[in-house]
Amino acid sequence: RTFLRLESAMIRMHHDAGEAGLRIAQARAAMIDVMLARLFDYALDSYRRAHGELPSPVCLIALGGYGRHELSPQSDIDVMFLFPSKTKPAVVKPLQEHLVNEVLYLLWDCDLKVGHSTRTIDEVFVQARKDIQTKTSLLESHLVAGQASLYETFAKAYRNFATTEDPKGYIAERLNDQATRRTKYGDTAFLQEPDIKNGVGGLRDYQNALWMARVKLGIERMEELHTLNYLRRKELSDFQRAYNFLLRVRNELHFISKRPTDLLDLEMQ
Repeated sequence: RTFLRLESAMIRMHHDAGEAGLRIAQARAAMIDVMLARLFDYALDSYRRAHGELPSPVCLIALGGYGRHELSPQSDIDVMFLFPSKTKPAVVKPLQEHLVNEVLYLLWDCDLKVGHSTRTIDEVFVQARKDIQTKTSLLESHLVAGQASLYETFAKAYRNFATTEDPKGYIAERLNDQATRRTKYGDTAFLQEPDIKNGVGGLRDYQNALWMARVKLGIERMEELHTLNYLRRKELSDFQRAYNFLLRVRNELHFISKRPTDLLDLEMQ
């Protein structure tokens, strides 16, 4: 709690001093990385002391917004405990329960909003095929703690899966999701009380463009669209400046409201 309080105060200080929105979101993600890595390593050590060697390799992976190293002050923290393919649930159940008790419960006790899953590499692909939201969240991930080679095996396989298994179908679903979302949130950029994340021209539109480019072109960052001549340098600059501004507004909303809100209502304005 002390670590969170002090680091969060430092992040808020940088925000108030005018730091870019993306830098603040990245700083919070880095703060969570440090805390989770320490908790995870301690949990594995305590398991070994009580039960001996681990029954299986395991790693802790960040997904979604956290996976791309972006966390606004009140954003959810999405993580996954990953085990190798063919791992038997009964074999790793004691370790899985230990990790939940020693890592996740502490986060919940600190009033952090944490979404979590436990999967083998095989199960990852089964779930990704069932649900576009799961498939999308897995597009952006990074290793927080645990066996690096296990994560690299997963990451390499998932990159190949995302770019080769019906990319046109995925893009069609994302465009349909975008149209549905825009309709829900006013279907125009000219709203008196816009939704910073979900409205037309909001954060999700930027992220949606990048997700589709990842699947279609196999890129990792928006800058690569300029390298591949899909965006002019000025267009890339406009994209990045707008994204930073919207993230900065969202960070301010979260700091003021003390809850995860994306609506820039008149009172907030």
